[in-house]
Amino acid sequence: MVHTCVVAGCRNRRTPGTTLSFYRFPRDPERKQRWIAAVNREGWVPNDGSRLCSTHFISGNVMQSNLSMKQ
Repeated sequence: MVHTCVVAGCRNRRTPGTTLSFYRFPRDPERKQRWIAAVNREGWVPNDGSRLCSTHFISGNVMQSNLSMKQ
């Protein structure tokens, strides 16, 4: 399956040889809402296939940092 980052303007995709990681939205409701707010797409709701790429995290790793949403 091809994963594409859901952040507006981001064109990152999982392709062979990529060093990017793609993360699912968290199940924890509070944390999930923070991610949705950071994506900043009015009226948008993630589905099971929605992913964020590692370029939008401070450390590049979801486990070691908070979502930074650097643009």
